[in-house]
Amino acid sequence: MSMFKKRKFDWGRKGGLVVTGLAALGALGVIVWLGFSTLDWEDPVINLKTPAAVIGAKTTFHLQVGDQSAGLREVRITLAQDGQEKEVLTRAFPPAGDPGTTVDVPFTVEPKALGFKEGKVRLTITASDRSWRNFFKGRTAQISKEMDIDLVPTTVSFMSISHLLHAGGTGAIVYRVNKTPKESGVLVGGRLYRGFPNPKGGPGEYVVLFPVPREPANPSQIDLVARPALGEEVRQRLTLKIKPRKWKHDNMNLSDDFLRRMAATFPTSNPADPLQAFLEINRQIRKANHDKVQEVCSSSRALPLWQGAFQRLLGKPMARFGDKRTYVWQGKAVDHQTHLGEDLASLEQSPVPAGNHGVVAMAEPMGIYGQTVILDHGLGVFSQYSHLSKMDVKVGDEVKKGAVVGRTGTTGLAGGDHLHFSIVVQGEFVDPLEWWDAHWLKDQVEGVWTKAAAPAKTAETSQPEAEKKKKSGKAKGKKQGR
Repeated sequence: MSMFKKRKFDWGRKGGLVVTGLAALGALGVIVWLGFSTLDWEDPVINLKTPAAVIGAKTTFHLQVGDQSAGLREVRITLAQDGQEKEVLTRAFPPAGDPGTTVDVPFTVEPKALGFKEGKVRLTITASDRSWRNFFKGRTAQISKEMDIDLVPTTVSFMSISHLLHAGGTGAIVYRVNKTPKESGVLVGGRLYRGFPNPKGGPGEYVVLFPVPREPANPSQIDLVARPALGEEVRQRLTLKIKPRKWKHDNMNLSDDFLRRMAATFPTSNPADPLQAFLEINRQIRKANHDKVQEVCSSSRALPLWQGAFQRLLGKPMARFGDKRTYVWQGKAVDHQTHLGEDLASLEQSPVPAGNHGVVAMAEPMGIYGQTVILDHGLGVFSQYSHLSKMDVKVGDEVKKGAVVGRTGTTGLAGGDHLHFSIVVQGEFVDPLEWWDAHWLKDQVEGVWTKAAAPAKTAETSQPEAEKKKKSGKAKGKKQGR
């Protein structure tokens, strides 16, 4: 009986140990599970939504942060310059925050209030989560970005302009921006024509060549524009005095033979109908060609490459810039277009000279213009040579004034052998007659930026003279004192 009791007692004690062990294993499992679930394997995610590289006097940024597993604990934002670091924002998040939730954290930086000056600065954003990593401090993520502090507002001010502006011609304006802008120029008809550093001016001076509207409003107004890297653009409005022009009107009679030849030459959607094919060529393909010209002429050398007036092909003028054309078929007007160049006819396949020094920007067939060469002459000025039977240059070639770029021909939408010559200013066609005029070029273009730079140069050259007089006066005073 005593033995039975003893065995029962042993089984009871062993059962208690087993239960205790199982409980301990369960607790350990819970701890391990909690540990693994709270250790987290992913860093917080930081996304600075404001793509700014410059901090102004008061700049607001938009930040998104989140953590997929443990949830956010804290976001800290600092600014550092020359060994000095200041806190911009620290934001703590409650433990109940849902893991995986993205949080918007807007913050505003006022550098002057923090004791910073203009110049380079480093913005640092650090986010931590609620995992048990790093001795219960959580996993952290950090982004750091070098930026510029810019406390002075951008200003734009007019300096000089061409005093003779003709409808359809070219104008030149010189202006000053107090600090380097992201972009600047002049708005004409809602389009920005960008400025280039004044070839004869000092820092902050720019020159922009722009197309004068062929049909200007009265009054005609444009805006000087400077767009800083951060903040809103600034403008100065100018009212232009433009001399209007009466454009010539021509009727272009279309023969059935010409229409059939054009329908067979160009790829159109309805080649079986010569008239509809021609209208597609004269409208859609013409527009696509003009878009191509704008694309080619969107980038230009920052200095004027030309020297003196542009050279003209010696030939008979057949059609002029700005001519209004009405296309007539079987006695009925079927289309209207404006001629945007000078047509010059000489002997067949005559050599075509480069109008001025430049770099070949394009040399290829182009729709209604046929084989075409475009030269970049700097400051957004280009010359175009079309309907060529042969091209003697390739893209990237540097050419001198008078060098042969090709031969006249009948390629494209041409009724006979001739050269179609255009001047293009930042993608817009302007009157070539002005660019063939040495006096106009010297007075209305080059003279504008030279005149604008003259006062600055006078001030610079007068400074040494003033110093000389000052020193001379001191020396004279000392001599008299002795």
